[in-house]
Amino acid sequence: MCRRFNPGPHHQLKPLIIKGFPFFKHSPRIAVLLETLTKTLTKTVNMIQLPNQCYCSELKVYPANWNKPGASLRKTWYIHYRFYDPQHVNSSGKIIPFQRIIKGMNLYKTVSERIGATKLLLDNELSALTEGYNPITKTSLSSITGKSDINPDMPFTDALTKASEKLKLAPITLSDIKSVIKNVENSATELRLKTLSISRIRRKDILQILDHIEENNPKFSSNRFNKYRAYLLMLFKKLMELEAVESNPIKDIAKRKTVRKFRRVLTPEEREKIAIHLKNTNYTFWRFINIFFHSGGRETELMLLQGKHIDIKRQRYIALVQKGREYREVERTIKDVALPLWKELMETCSTEDYIFSVGLKPGTKKIRTDQISRRWNRHIKSKLGIQPDLYSLKHLNTDETAALLSIDDAAAMNSHTTTKITLEYYAIGEKERQHQRLKQVQNSFA
Repeated sequence: MCRRFNPGPHHQLKPLIIKGFPFFKHSPRIAVLLETLTKTLTKTVNMIQLPNQCYCSELKVYPANWNKPGASLRKTWYIHYRFYDPQHVNSSGKIIPFQRIIKGMNLYKTVSERIGATKLLLDNELSALTEGYNPITKTSLSSITGKSDINPDMPFTDALTKASEKLKLAPITLSDIKSVIKNVENSATELRLKTLSISRIRRKDILQILDHIEENNPKFSSNRFNKYRAYLLMLFKKLMELEAVESNPIKDIAKRKTVRKFRRVLTPEEREKIAIHLKNTNYTFWRFINIFFHSGGRETELMLLQGKHIDIKRQRYIALVQKGREYREVERTIKDVALPLWKELMETCSTEDYIFSVGLKPGTKKIRTDQISRRWNRHIKSKLGIQPDLYSLKHLNTDETAALLSIDDAAAMNSHTTTKITLEYYAIGEKERQHQRLKQVQNSFA
């Protein structure tokens, strides 16, 4: 039976108030327990509550006087805190604290710059944490519905990658977008913006990233800037559809003015040199080059062609146009001058075979389009020292067709819906021919 303790006046009990509750310090042992309880309560109160039942300690900076003009640059600065995740426990079920250290500010060599960088890192880290970022798993969790495919709390470069996976575009375009996202992610990492949630990204953040990419890449031209802008615009449009963002920050970023460079095409002498060299050293590539030149198509379209798409009797082939967001099948003419080469391919090509497979021969395996440009660079640019690129052949054939027939026929050969694109980009000699025709008009005034 427990005895009730009845303190007498000789005990001289001292009241202790902890969070509004009276206790009495009447023995050293209880005093220690009370002190421990006080520290525990204080520690719990100072914790920052985060989504998904996670929490963390106050974010602190070393050295303690980091925000003072006299702070030492000789020391290694860092932000530190402890992160607690209920899913991260030991064998006894106790939460294991995760020590988070951030040292990115040490890249800066003046006190004012380092102070500014530290403030930015603190703001970004705290924003990411309060929006569900977990530094243990390095992922962002939705605090409302659990993990979702794309949500407003997701780190923005992860959201861009997820959005790209939902775009229905030509493989070559998706490959280009993947490269853009990778460069954006690398830049965002260096700028300490990588963990910023997609819903918090603003126009200034994108501009800062693009400026950083340009500063570190001498080849980053105005054309490339506009290409990045176009791809990011598409990605944020998809993110708006998925309700990950409320607006598209790319819309109000202006396109840069560019200089349209003249595309150099092969001279008659260079064409002759290429024909002789390839026919003697790499016949299958020579055959491909001739078919490509006369086809009116793109390399990507020819690499998708199978035996079932070729109609030798009618001298036509069906190509799948995959340009940007456009997917459509078109029927193109097989010219008489190239017909023997098409027949040669079809002699060993079954219905399901790709006409340009391994070795640029008919086969069951689809090969990558970039193999063609690599072959051109190796056999033509490197060995022969001829600089125009492979695609200049399409420009050359289009211009010659326009000269021999008409600009309408040249546009039809390329499956252009109007002659505007044909005139502006492909039929490079048409304006001069038009000038010569106009000069010869003999309509007298009287």
